[in-house]
Amino acid sequence: MLKLDPTSKTLVPVSSTTLKESNVLERTHLQAAIVSSWAAFISELGYEELFLVGSEVVPHDSCDDRIDLLAISRDGTPVIFELKRHRDRLQLLQAISYAAMVSKWDAARFRQALGTKNDEDSEELRSLLEDEAFELKDPEIVLVAESFEPEVILAADWLSQFGVPISAFAISGVQHRGDTLISIDQRFPLAGVDDVYVRRSKRRTGPVEGSSWDEALKSVSFPFAKRAVEVFRKRSEGSPGRRAFDSIYGSSPLGRMRIAFKKKYLKVYTTDQSAKVETVIRELLEPKIQVSTWGSESTKNSGFTFTIETQEQFEHFLKAVGEAP
Repeated sequence: MLKLDPTSKTLVPVSSTTLKESNVLERTHLQAAIVSSWAAFISELGYEELFLVGSEVVPHDSCDDRIDLLAISRDGTPVIFELKRHRDRLQLLQAISYAAMVSKWDAARFRQALGTKNDEDSEELRSLLEDEAFELKDPEIVLVAESFEPEVILAADWLSQFGVPISAFAISGVQHRGDTLISIDQRFPLAGVDDVYVRRSKRRTGPVEGSSWDEALKSVSFPFAKRAVEVFRKRSEGSPGRRAFDSIYGSSPLGRMRIAFKKKYLKVYTTDQSAKVETVIRELLEPKIQVSTWGSESTKNSGFTFTIETQEQFEHFLKAVGEAP
């Protein structure tokens, strides 16, 4: 990694480090940090939304091993995270065995793994799992390590031809002014393997059948939710099973976006992280609505995100996207 020095107009090497050299342990430090910074972590990987079920999860009663991190998307796709501090040729095999076990789980088993967690996301996931219309899908695998053995990537590429969704992210450290900075780079799917991205997108965005917006609004508590649905449905029917409107307002100044109905607010994700779009978004929304980035350009999933929590913010957002009062 290089640092730009604008004064001397030079590129200066930044000291790289390994997790081992930085005394970062796989479970005690790396895994714990991911759990406590879950939203930031999945955003860096390119996920808009992913519920954390738990860490060190037992995949089967006959198994002594543990799933490092288990998550599930709103559309019912379980995601198995297998973390390694260093390269391990058995990492993918281990993850596949966990995915096979989790594929047999029902909603009750996920609720059991969720335990007594009572934060907002856990409550929302618990509500989804209790819905009879909620359908569990085949698991997805995410590998995280400093580097990968060639056979891991080759096997992942081969398995992708059979519809097995696998992603691999390399995590590296950089020393900067006494701090260890973490960089995450997607190693698989490789650039050009577009069909894999399409499959992953379909897995994460497939609608849950048998749902309606009337049903979806029963688990939403913010006061302008009903009006928001009425306004958005004039442009798109959306996906009530996932409580979201995808690819909406493509012709607006803010660009195409996804709007998700959380329990207490709207969460909006745009899909363009260019400097031009950033200028427009911040000019139209801030300071009433605070804007931040999500995702990473290396994952082909990135943009800007913000929450709408009040009626005033909602009206301000409608004005920004060109909705008539």
